[in-house]
Amino acid sequence: MPKSGYVLAGFETLATIVDNFIKNSKQRYEDNFTRQDISRFLSETCSGFLHSFGQNFSSKAKHHKYLFQETNLYTRCRSSRLFDGATFITDSGGFQISIGKFDRKVSESLIKLYYEFLYMHHEVLDKAFILDVPPGPGCQIFETFDDVYSLNLKSYLIAKNLPEDVKKKIIYIHHFRTPKLWKIYTKIMRENEMFKEFQFHGTGGIVANQSSDTAIPCIIYVLPIIPLLNEAKKYNKTFLNFHILGGANFRDILFYELFKIHVQNVHQIELNITYDSSGLFKGLMIGRYMLLDDNGILRKADLRSININHTFTFDSQKKISQFLKEELNKMAVRNNFKEIEMKEIYDSEANTFFEEIKVYAMLYMLEQFAIVQERMKNEAIKLYPLYQTKDLDFNNEILRITQELNSGKITRKQTSKSTSVSKSLDMLTNLDEEYCQYIVNKCLSKDEFSNLSKENLVLSCLK
Repeated sequence: MPKSGYVLAGFETLATIVDNFIKNSKQRYEDNFTRQDISRFLSETCSGFLHSFGQNFSSKAKHHKYLFQETNLYTRCRSSRLFDGATFITDSGGFQISIGKFDRKVSESLIKLYYEFLYMHHEVLDKAFILDVPPGPGCQIFETFDDVYSLNLKSYLIAKNLPEDVKKKIIYIHHFRTPKLWKIYTKIMRENEMFKEFQFHGTGGIVANQSSDTAIPCIIYVLPIIPLLNEAKKYNKTFLNFHILGGANFRDILFYELFKIHVQNVHQIELNITYDSSGLFKGLMIGRYMLLDDNGILRKADLRSININHTFTFDSQKKISQFLKEELNKMAVRNNFKEIEMKEIYDSEANTFFEEIKVYAMLYMLEQFAIVQERMKNEAIKLYPLYQTKDLDFNNEILRITQELNSGKITRKQTSKSTSVSKSLDMLTNLDEEYCQYIVNKCLSKDEFSNLSKENLVLSCLK
C-alpha cells in the first residue's frame, strides 16, 4: 500500500528524466539504482501517476493518431519497467475546456474522443477521471448555466452507461465552488443516482478558491465531502474514496488524517483521501528551490547558484549545498540507492543541475510526501482526543505542526485554517448540507460566473 495519498500529475516528465538517466545519455549514471529499485520506490511512495488526455489536443488533431499517441504514452511508460505496480490515471481534458483553450465544436470532439479512448483502451489505465466541465476563466463554450448543466449531464450520463469494466475505473467529480455549481452538480448527482454507480469520487475547485479560504469557516473541501458522505450512508457504503484535485499542501495532509479518523469514528465509514499537484517540480527546475528537512522543520532552500554556498539557516554553519547533499544521500540510504558525491551541483555548460542531482532531488520530493503523511498520521492520532474533549490545546497544536511544515513561519492563512479544523470536524459529525450550501452562498458567491446568470428554466427550479 502506498505510504502517501499523493498523485503525481504530469508524471511523463519524471519518466523521461529517470529513463534517460539510467540509459546514461549524459554519462552521469553510475549504477545508482536499478529500474526495479525505482519501480518499488514509486509504487510504495505515491498513490498514482496522472497524465491529462486533453493537454496536447488541438483542433488539428487527427483522432486516430491522437488515440494512438495517448495510448502509447502509457504503454511506453509501463514498458520502461519504472512503474511496475504503480497506478496510472488519466485526466479528461475538461480543465482545458474550462479555461477557454477550445471552442464548443472542438470541445465536443474532445469529449467524444475521450470516452472513445476509455472504451477502447482502458486496459492501459487503472483509473480515469470523468469528463467534467465547470466554467472557468476564459471559457468559450457556455452562454448560460443551462448550458453548463446540459453538457455536464450529457458527459456524466455517458460515463454512467459505460461497460462495468470501464466504469469501475472512473473517478466521479462533484463540484461545489459557487452557488450555481453547487446546485447544478447536486442536481446531476441526486436526480440520476450517480453516486452508487462509481467506486471513486472527488472534487475540484480547490486551487481556484485559495484566495477565499480565509473567509470560509471550515476547511473548504469539507463542503463537497459532506454530500458524498450522505450518499455513502444512503447506499450503505462502508468506504468513500475521495480525490482532491490540487490539494497537495503539506498542512492539508494533517487535516486529511484527522478527517479520516473522525469519519471512521462517527460514521463507521473508511475515508480514503488522495490528492495531486501538477507543479511539484516547477519550484526545483524553474524557481531553483525545494524544502529540506531541518530536524523536523521543513525549510525552503534557495538552490540558485548565487546562494548555494550561503549558510542554510542563521544558526547553522552548514552551507546549503552541504545540507542538500546530506539530505539527498539520506534519502538514497533509506531506499538502497547509491550515494552521490555531489562535488558540483550545476552543469555550467547546460546551465542546469547535473542529472544525478536533478533525479535525486525529484525522488526526495516524492518521498517527502510519504514521510510527511506518516508523521501527520501519528500527529492526528495524538491530536484527536484533544478535539473530543474540547481541549483548547487542540488549535495550538495544529498551529505548531503547520508552522513546522512552513519553514517555522506562521501566516494569517495558516492561523485561519488551524482554527477552522475543529469547526470542520463538527460539520463532518452533523453532515448538514443546508449549512454547507449556506456557506457556499455566503462566502463563495463572489466567485460566481455572473456572465452566465441569465434566467433559465432548469435553474429556476433550483432557487
